[in-house]
Amino acid sequence: MNLLALKFVIIWIIICFFPLALFAQQKKLVYEQQIWPGYNATIKFNQRWGIWLDGELHTNDHFFNNFSQFTLRFAGTYYLKNRNRFTAGYGYSDYLPQDGHNSISIPEHFFWEQFQWYKNNSKHKLMQWVRMEEKWKENLLNDSTIDHSYTKLLKWRYNIFYQIPLSKKGFQPKSLSLALGDELYLYYGSTLSNHVFDQNRVFLGFSYALNKHDNLVFGYLNIQQQNATATTLKIASILKATLFLNLGY
Repeated sequence: MNLLALKFVIIWIIICFFPLALFAQQKKLVYEQQIWPGYNATIKFNQRWGIWLDGELHTNDHFFNNFSQFTLRFAGTYYLKNRNRFTAGYGYSDYLPQDGHNSISIPEHFFWEQFQWYKNNSKHKLMQWVRMEEKWKENLLNDSTIDHSYTKLLKWRYNIFYQIPLSKKGFQPKSLSLALGDELYLYYGSTLSNHVFDQNRVFLGFSYALNKHDNLVFGYLNIQQQNATATTLKIASILKATLFLNLGY
């Protein structure tokens, strides 16, 4: 790892973790470890239009102890002349049986809209997005019965993802780059009257260029998420790997 990349890692850790360490004071802390494999496919039909497909599977606590959740998204994308893009579509999450609902899964439906913009050159790649999700999650009568009613929530997400090449080849195929990410989640809803902060996700890892368009991004993800009453902070350590496929480019 070159000196510039090392400096970015140190600064990233200070910026992302220190404020949340202060925020965690006077809250009950819960720790988890998981593995998240996933894929993200974008298919471009012409200069202006394409589709987005992505999915992710989460294991339960202790890295691999059954599964806790899977999420699928499908959307259409409109490309601007400067590579920036609008995306909007439908998503589905299923919270698989676990503590609190041992015998049943809890489905969640959502619509989502996103604006994504880039600033790339031979020395770095910077991607940002702002995403809004309108979510409907089924309620429970008890640990084994769905109520068939829904709680509606509005989620805002801001994501920043930065890459620095680790070789003189730059971002050429078969090369490795340092990958840094941070994503902030804000929730709004009738059941969250006393707070809007939901979680923050900090990523530190690598991106391997399979070819000119496709990448495998893998590394460590740290999530700090508070519960609906803002009394408990869950800190999750996650091994994450995502295959990014870009077709038609």
